[in-house]
Amino acid sequence: MSFKKNVIFNYCGHFYTVTINIIVIPSYLHYLGAASFGLISIYVVMQSWLSLLNIGFIPALSREVAFYRSQKNGFFQARQLLRSLEIIFLLVNFLVMFGVVFSSHWIAHHWLKVQNLTYSEVMHCIVLMGVITSFRWFSDLYRAGISGMEEQVWLNSISVVITTLRCGGAYVFLRWVTRMPVHFFEYQLLIAVIESILLSVKCYKIIPLLENFSLGLNVSWGLIKKVFPFAFGLFYTTTLWILLSQSDKLILSHILPLTIYGYFALVTIISGGILQCAMPINLALLPRMTHLLSQGKKEEMLQIYRNATQLVVVILFPLIGIVAMFSTQVIYIWTGDNIAANWAGPILFWYALGTGFMCVSIFQFYLQFAMGNLKLHVISYTVFTLITVPLIFYFAYHEGAKGVAITLFLMQGVLFFIWPPVIHRKYAPGIHSRWLLKDIFPIATVVLIALLCVKKIPIHFELISRGGGFIILSGLVFFVLLAGASASTICRDYFTTFVREKSVSA
Repeated sequence: MSFKKNVIFNYCGHFYTVTINIIVIPSYLHYLGAASFGLISIYVVMQSWLSLLNIGFIPALSREVAFYRSQKNGFFQARQLLRSLEIIFLLVNFLVMFGVVFSSHWIAHHWLKVQNLTYSEVMHCIVLMGVITSFRWFSDLYRAGISGMEEQVWLNSISVVITTLRCGGAYVFLRWVTRMPVHFFEYQLLIAVIESILLSVKCYKIIPLLENFSLGLNVSWGLIKKVFPFAFGLFYTTTLWILLSQSDKLILSHILPLTIYGYFALVTIISGGILQCAMPINLALLPRMTHLLSQGKKEEMLQIYRNATQLVVVILFPLIGIVAMFSTQVIYIWTGDNIAANWAGPILFWYALGTGFMCVSIFQFYLQFAMGNLKLHVISYTVFTLITVPLIFYFAYHEGAKGVAITLFLMQGVLFFIWPPVIHRKYAPGIHSRWLLKDIFPIATVVLIALLCVKKIPIHFELISRGGGFIILSGLVFFVLLAGASASTICRDYFTTFVREKSVSA
C-alpha cells in the first residue's frame, strides 16, 4: 500500500469522524445536560490514564509488525507477540475492572463535585467506563497490528462504520429512546465489544501463519523481553505525555463543578480535534519511516519526514489560527449555547495556540520512534514534565482553567524552540535548518499574514445565523489554507506536476 494512498484514506476516515462528532456532540450537551456531558469528559480522562497500563506494548506492536513483515519468518514472530500481549492484557484488564468497581464510590462522593445527578448514577457510569476502556484496549492492540501492516484503507473503512454506530447511534438513542447517562454508557459498551471483535478477526487474517506453525495459550517471554526495553521507553514517555496532556483535565475535574467541567470539556474536545487532524499523516508516517529504515533507506525516510511536516503545517496552522481568532464564535456556532461560549472561548484561544506548537514538536518523537531509540525523548519529557506539571497544579488552584491554558501554551512554545535542534543534531545532522526555515517558517509566515488580513474583515457574527457563521468560518479557513499551501514546496510541486500532466493529456 502506497504512503500517499494511506494518507488520503486516513484523511477521509478522519474527516468523516471529525464531521460526525461536530454534528453529534452538541446534541449530547443538549439532551444529557452539562453535568452528564461532563461525565463523558471524565470517561476520556479515565481512558487516557488507564491506557498507561499497557506499558507501551501497543505502539511497540505496531513497530514490530512493520519491521517483521520484511523479515524471514517475521509473520510468525508477529503472531507470537500478538498472542502474548493478548494473554497479558486479559489478566491486566481483570485487575483494571476490579479496581474501577471498588473505587467508583470514592470517585463519585469525594473527587467529583456532582450536580444534578444522583451518586448511584455516577457510580454506575464510572463502572461502565472501566469496562468500556478494557474492550477499547484490545481494539487498540489489534488496530496497532493492522496499522503496522499498512492496511489503513480497511482500517479507515471499519472506523467509519464504528464511528457511525458510536456517535450516530448514540444520537438516535438519546433523542428517541432515553436520555439517562447510564443508558448512554451501556450503549457505548455494546459498540466497544463489536469493535474489538471486528478488529481481532481482521488482524489475525492479515498476519498469516504458516501451516507447520501453531500458537497455543502461551506467553512468548523471549519476544516480550526483546521488545520490553523499547516498550518500556514508550510506556515511560507515554506516562509523561499523559501527565502533560491530562493533568489539567484531572485536576480541574476536582476543582470545577461537574456542570462547568462540561463546558471545559468543549475546549478539550476542540483542541484535541485539531491535533487529530494531523493523525492521518502520522498514522501512515510511522510504519513507513520504520519500514524504510529497516531497508537502509535513511535519506528517503528523512524526505518523507520533511514532507509530512509541511503537510501538517499547511493543514493545521490555518485551522488553529481561525479557531484561536474566533474562539468564542466557534463554540457558540458549534453548540448554540451562549453561556458555554462566553466561559470557554477565552480558554480555547490559548489551548488552540498551544496545540500548534504540539503538533509540530511531536515529529521529533516520530523520528526517534523510527530509529528505535527513545533515550533523548525520555530525557526531554522527564525534565519538561517535572517543570510543567507542578505549574499546572499551581495555576489550576490559583487562576483556574485560563491560567492552566496560558501555562501550557508558554511551556509548549519553550519546548518547540529548544528541543528539535538537539534531536536533529543526533539523528539527522544538517536537517534542522532546512526543516525549520524551509518546511515550517515560510508557511507559518504566510498563514500569519493571511490571518492578519482576515482580522481586518468586519464580520458581525451576532447578526448571522449559526449555519451562516459556520460557512463564513469554513471559507476563512480555506482561504488561509490556500495561502499557506502557496508557501509549501511540496504543494507547489504537486500542483505544477498535476497541471503539466493535464496539459500533456489534453
